[in-house]
This record gives sequence, structure tokens and C-alpha cells, in this order.
Amino acid sequence: MMDIFISFKTAFSLLVDYWWLYLPILLFALLITGYQDYTREKYIASLGWVLLEITLPPDVVKSPKIAENIYSGLHGTYSKPLSWKKKFFEGKVPEWFSLEIVGNGGDIKFYIRCTETVRNLVEAQIFSQYPEAEIKIAEDYVSLVPDEPNEEYDLFGTELMFTKDDAFPIKTYPFFEEESGKDEFVRTDPLAPYLEVLSSLNAGEHIWLQLIIRPTGGEWVAKAKAVVDKMTGKKPEVKEPFVGSVINAIDALISGGPSEAVKKEDKEFSLQKLTPRQKFTLEQVEMKISKLGFKGGHRLIYIAKREAMNKARVPTVIGMFKQLYANDLNTFKPNGYTVTVADGYLAWLFPSNRGFGADQQEYKRKVNIIDAYKTREFVHHNNILNTEELATLWHLPGIGVKAPLLPRVEAVKGQPPAGLPTK
Repeated sequence: MMDIFISFKTAFSLLVDYWWLYLPILLFALLITGYQDYTREKYIASLGWVLLEITLPPDVVKSPKIAENIYSGLHGTYSKPLSWKKKFFEGKVPEWFSLEIVGNGGDIKFYIRCTETVRNLVEAQIFSQYPEAEIKIAEDYVSLVPDEPNEEYDLFGTELMFTKDDAFPIKTYPFFEEESGKDEFVRTDPLAPYLEVLSSLNAGEHIWLQLIIRPTGGEWVAKAKAVVDKMTGKKPEVKEPFVGSVINAIDALISGGPSEAVKKEDKEFSLQKLTPRQKFTLEQVEMKISKLGFKGGHRLIYIAKREAMNKARVPTVIGMFKQLYANDLNTFKPNGYTVTVADGYLAWLFPSNRGFGADQQEYKRKVNIIDAYKTREFVHHNNILNTEELATLWHLPGIGVKAPLLPRVEAVKGQPPAGLPTK
């Protein structure tokens, strides 16, 4: 304990004696950070955003698999990582998409928010898979509620994050399909429980679910392969120094091949040694790696007038994500840094487990989450989701979903026949 005190005293003395040396460095670091924030905010403000409302086709009979093609198309907006010059001097950031499923007093809407530059691409991808859907530019619904909790409104909000490493997938739509005959499947839509909750909302209640994504390159695959190596007992590759590699090569030539120790190590792993659960998990991880990836995550808001607020809605919605869990796979949990519940300071001292400043902390978190939602800010903790996972989490539900207030296109608009006179 005395050693820690002496070390602290020494560090404090150095800081006092040489503040004139540290201060310019600190000010320079603050200047650099401030300039980066300024250029980034300026660039984001210069982007032209558009909110597209998608009305569901009258009869979607296909699997959510067709939505995978939408995300594969959207991944085409990725080219390569931005250079540090573009990030620093121009404030550029990779563009992102906001996929939203919204319930306002029982009224259910599907939205995609994107930049004007990729609007045509988004519409083309949706129409290619759901040709009978309708898309229109919508007014932003976020203006229906205030920017912060007040005497009339209160809210709960959080971002969601994986419970395991990004390499592990969630339970996706193929798990919700059961073969019932030749080429016939009984299909349960993963979105059905959530849409049922939205249909049951009363006037003055709002539940908003936002999936923020941006395409990413293949750098995440290398990290995921390290997880595969660990599961299979393979030691991670370590680059040898040049001299060491030369010596090993000479030893191999003299002995006529790799050492017996290396041979034995290579033979240690066998798929036959894995349990059925281990094999299943390994297959699912490798399946995830095989598809295109996006960085992203969910943001959930429940906001309601105080007299209409039903706190039981929150665990019901979060519980909906539990159906996406299978043994040894991934699922979602609230991000503790964003959830709008706080214990305050020194909470362990109080019987109520609410310490000093708990109310102030909760208010600040509520303001932060509603502001992040309304501005469609990228999530603080992003996970890797591949196209199959995204197709599970956001797609246009089929006719099997009978939520009463789920709007669909009432009449299909056909194209006029060719050759009609123009005058």
C-alpha cells in the first residue's frame, strides 16, 4: 500500500513540476480530436438522407431467404476501407442503412433510411425480391414524440449486443422451417412475435426497433477463423523469425521431412473426436464465415404517455430475441452502457440498490438513446451480422403473419400496355 502511495506521489510531483511540458501535448491531442469530430459531423450533415416506407405485398409466400439477395445487393456499396486522410481531413465515414420496424399505437410500418445516392439501389433490390411491394418517401415519424422524457412522456431504451463472439451466428430462418411433404414447408416467421406485440399497442404507446448496418470487408473473417482454430484444437499460426525458419527448413531437409512431433500434432485433431453439439456449432460458425458480412446492431425504444405506459412491453420485446438462440450459438442482450436503467453511485450502500445520482444518470441515458435513435447514429457497440442473419432480423413477413394491423398492398398496380397513343 505504501509503495502505491509513493508511486502516486512521485507521478503527481512530476506533473506539477513539468506541467509546461505536458500541457501543449494535451492541448494538441484535444485539438486533433475536436477537429476530427468537427469534420465528421460536417460530412454527415452534408449527406442527403431519405426515409422510405415499404408497404408489404398482399401475399408473400416465399421464405425470408429472398431477403438475403437484398443485403447482397446492398453490400455492393462497399469498396474498400477509407484512408486516414479522407477520415481526418474530409471527415468521411462509411455510409450506413437504418432498417426499422415501427409500432405507433398499433399501427405497424416498415422503413429503410438511406442516403439519396443509394436510394435507387435500395428500391431496385426490394422490388427485385418483392415486386408487388410499394415504396414511397415518408415523413419522419420520430417527430411524434418529444426529444426527452417530460411530464407527459417516459421511455425505455437500449442497444442490443451479442452474448458471444461475432463468429457465432444467431438462430436463423432455416431453423423456423419444417419439411411437411415433398417440396413443402411449414414456416414460422421469426418476426411474428414482435409484430403481434406491435399490433397490441394502445393509443399513446410507441415501440421502435432500429437495425443499423453498414457493409464491411473480409477482415472479420480472419478473426472468426481464429475461433474455428480454437474449436478444432489447432494452434494459431505464429510467424517465425527469418533465422528460425531457415534452421527449421534445414532440419526438415536433413531428416527427410517434418519432425515426428509436428506430424503427431497435425494428427491430433479429428472430426470424429467432436461431440454432435461441437460439430453442429463448428458447422454453423463456418457457415456464417462463408457469407458477406455487415457491421451493425439494434436500437430499441419504448416510449409512451405516462398514463398509457405498460412496462411489461419491454421484457416481451427483448424476450422476442431469445427465440433466436440455440445451444452453443449466439443471441442478443441489452448493452449495459446504453440501457436506460441506472443504479447510481455506491448503490451497494442502500437497501433499494439505488445510489447517489441514479435519477440523473437515467435521465441522461434516456436523452442519449432517443437522440441516437432520431439521428440514426451508428450503434456504439457493433457486431458482425451476415446476410442470412440480416434476412432473419428484417424482411417483409409472409401471409402466415396475421397481425391485425399489419398493412399490405390492397391492389397490385400493373404497368400500362406497350404501344398506347401518347396524344
